[in-house]
Amino acid sequence: MEAKKTRLVIGLTGLPSSGKGEVTLALQRLASARGWRAEHLSFSDQIKDEARARGIADNDFTRELLSQIGIEMREAEGPGVLANRLARKIRSWPDPAPDLFVVEALRHTGEVDALKAAFGDAFTLIAVECEPRLIARRLIARQRPDESPDAMQSEEAAIRLLESELNGQLSSLGPNVSSCAARADVRLANNGTLSDLYNAVSDAFESLAKTKPPPLADT
Repeated sequence: MEAKKTRLVIGLTGLPSSGKGEVTLALQRLASARGWRAEHLSFSDQIKDEARARGIADNDFTRELLSQIGIEMREAEGPGVLANRLARKIRSWPDPAPDLFVVEALRHTGEVDALKAAFGDAFTLIAVECEPRLIARRLIARQRPDESPDAMQSEEAAIRLLESELNGQLSSLGPNVSSCAARADVRLANNGTLSDLYNAVSDAFESLAKTKPPPLADT
């Protein structure tokens, strides 16, 4: 019997706390309802793995530290380094391959280019968008241990962090979510309820599931 191949690779871009995690959960649920297997991969995990390889303990992680490591990785191996590593993981996944990979969270256009080059029409980029002040409140409320200590001090401080990631203020090789969102195939607004977001994800997924090409072949 021929091994089953992946049908679809969905990349998610968006600011921290914009709702990418909820979109991932919705996509996994929708895929399961179709009888598809889905797997989730994270760009952040690639950077954390690199940090650990450098001897940095998890409890020392902060957003600023991880962003700087991401910049250094792009300087050393090119702007698509993280996406290329994830693409190799997807290509080498043991059979039977999942029908869907959800890849979270693209923050540089080099990553968009790399995944499009790797997977062609089987790749779709979804931008998850939300009002900055609402995101700032979520960012503070979730109290992640690796969050920026400065951003946790107030909504205004959190908004300054979000603007730096939105507009590429750290470096030409740093996060630039707005440039990624401009390349998105689908843009989802997350300013309402979770039910609103789920319905929007459902509409997008059903359209993609019907129109995307046959499963990926080995290369």
